[in-house]
Amino acid sequence: MSRADAAPAGTPRGGAGRLLAVLTVATLLQWLGSFAIAPLLPLYLQGRDVPAAGIGVVMAAFFLGALLSQYLAGRASAIHGHRVVLLVGLAGYAAGCLGLYLSTGVEAASAARVLQGAGAGAFEVATLTAVATAVAPGMRGRAFSAVYTGQLLGVTIGPLFGGLAGEKHLDALFLASGAAGVLASLPVLWLLPATVLATTTGAGGAGVRRGLPDDRDPPRGRSRVWSRAGRLLTPGMAGLLVVAASDGLTSGVYETCWSLLMRREGMSTAVIGLTFTLFGLPYLLFAWPAGWLVDHHDRRVLVVVSVALRAAAVASYPFLPVLSVILLVGCLEGVLLSVSRPAAQSLLAQESATAGLAGRGQGLFATTQTATTVVASVASGALFAVDHRLPFVLAAASLLASALVVPMLWRAVAGTDRPVPAPLSPGGQLLSDGNAAGL
Repeated sequence: MSRADAAPAGTPRGGAGRLLAVLTVATLLQWLGSFAIAPLLPLYLQGRDVPAAGIGVVMAAFFLGALLSQYLAGRASAIHGHRVVLLVGLAGYAAGCLGLYLSTGVEAASAARVLQGAGAGAFEVATLTAVATAVAPGMRGRAFSAVYTGQLLGVTIGPLFGGLAGEKHLDALFLASGAAGVLASLPVLWLLPATVLATTTGAGGAGVRRGLPDDRDPPRGRSRVWSRAGRLLTPGMAGLLVVAASDGLTSGVYETCWSLLMRREGMSTAVIGLTFTLFGLPYLLFAWPAGWLVDHHDRRVLVVVSVALRAAAVASYPFLPVLSVILLVGCLEGVLLSVSRPAAQSLLAQESATAGLAGRGQGLFATTQTATTVVASVASGALFAVDHRLPFVLAAASLLASALVVPMLWRAVAGTDRPVPAPLSPGGQLLSDGNAAGL
């Protein structure tokens, strides 16, 4: 990206603004298709006499596919550019939807879900890497909020289509979801240039090709691999991976158990879809204010407080007496996510850029999140069969543990993009590390 395309300090414009608009629209379409089927798939399988453990396997297969693709997608984005990875990911997702339509058993459905997940995972990593490397640091909170707005708008609208169609017409929704993936590829194909390579946006907003030799060149021996790993696995990145793991565990529980919990409480398919919609609606309303908050306040505090409060919400769901209270708590959790996820992604972009490994940083974060989602998706189905409260309580415990551990790892991490005075040597000379920051 050239200096003319960079966003100096305000709203992204030029190439960065177009990139952000394309990614938001494509994300909306892909997530809309995905969440038209995701809430109903456990019920669809349950209606075909698939046991709870088998449902967990099918749901986890999606995240297994993402796990296999996400780190490679981050690497490929740095080598080949974001555009090609976005297109390949969307094509893989659409092919998986077709496979799900044609599947006749748990094994075939699981294989199709692996393909779906691999495509969706590659698409998401390429999207977040593009934002992290193309948008000025002072705008990253709002930029990530825009992408997450596309995701949550899909989460909000998709289940409504699914609820209207119902379990009996889910086969048709498989095809419709694949068509949404194909449609999402059109703005990427038409509006993004053929070579959209990773850049690291400097503090002044100028696009600088920083860190690309390390992120793109093939490894030259074991010492170079360990050198890159050492630069990336800082205490700041370790804290982010802890956050990713707890979020992944919670997502896995929701993926397998939320619809089962609602059905256990006697909710209809339409009401189950409504719970997803009302979860996403507050996120949409608070996305832009939350993005501004992330760009102007300490992101570490925002992440830790949001994760701790979310732990209380997750633990409460199986104990809440009436649907109205469940929906209220879900709305509050949506607000917390509108803050925590852009804040975590902004910190991730900051820590990865410091190491000069933006693509690998995004891939490692997403891989950690997805790996724990796979574990939780598989295990939570069996745990739900033992006690319906157990998966939610364990997920909440992981969030609380994350909120307690992360502050110790982030003590030396800069919480904002405001300039930090460079350390001086005893003789008054500027030291080589001008990015040191403390609390």
